Amino acid sequence: MLTGKIAVVTGSAIGIGRGLCLALAQQGARVAALDIDGENNTQTARLVRDAGGECLPVACDVGDRHQVRQAMDLVLSRFTRIDLLVNNAAFWDNSSLREGTYDSQTAQFEQAISSCTLGSFNCSSAVAPALRAAGGGNIVNLITEHVKEGHYLTGRRGLGYDCAKFAQWRLTAVLAAELKPDNIRVNGLCFGATDTPMLRGEAPDLAAIAMKPEDLAQAVLNVVAHGPNGPTGETYLFGTSGTQREESVRAIAALAPVG
Repeated sequence: MLTGKIAVVTGSAIGIGRGLCLALAQQGARVAALDIDGENNTQTARLVRDAGGECLPVACDVGDRHQVRQAMDLVLSRFTRIDLLVNNAAFWDNSSLREGTYDSQTAQFEQAISSCTLGSFNCSSAVAPALRAAGGGNIVNLITEHVKEGHYLTGRRGLGYDCAKFAQWRLTAVLAAELKPDNIRVNGLCFGATDTPMLRGEAPDLAAIAMKPEDLAQAVLNVVAHGPNGPTGETYLFGTSGTQREESVRAIAALAPVG
């Protein structure tokens, strides 16, 4: 499905990001993996290569606009084009005002906003000209179920994470409208518990029934599969926390085009 395409994945060192890199490469994409964790990101690239794919690991703090510019220049010098950006980078914080100190809590909140909100905007801004030059493409933002009305809010612990995701949700709608004339589709995935190191640390009881990183990768592929005339500005809700994985997988399958 992605043969000849170039995909950029942020937050690629572990968890969902690593699963995305592997799945996109299996579909024929050449992958650029951006993460601040250089050691684990190199391991992601090694796993992709061991599976027969191509992956360029790039050490990058996506919240730093200068690093993002340098990273995308490197990707373009290697691959000459970009067709897909998956904004996955995020940071689960503890910015509760009933814990820690001023310095510790503001630093946690800042890191959450930087990695997700600034990261999504920085990377989208850097990639948009390349997508436009390629005749169009896709930006997929990995958000959270928390932004949907009536769904779980973290509160206290994870406050910065939620605020960052709410901003990413709005960014999805605005960029979709702005970039539609350039044939660039921008969509978001609003999903629940996924078996990652973050989940095992915060809610290990959910890991047994949660989605796997490869399930989220399939959701990205299903959204992209609609092609240039597919929906844009959508934020798809599925796999909410507490849902059995089998049910979540069925909801992900429903995201694919019919026929």
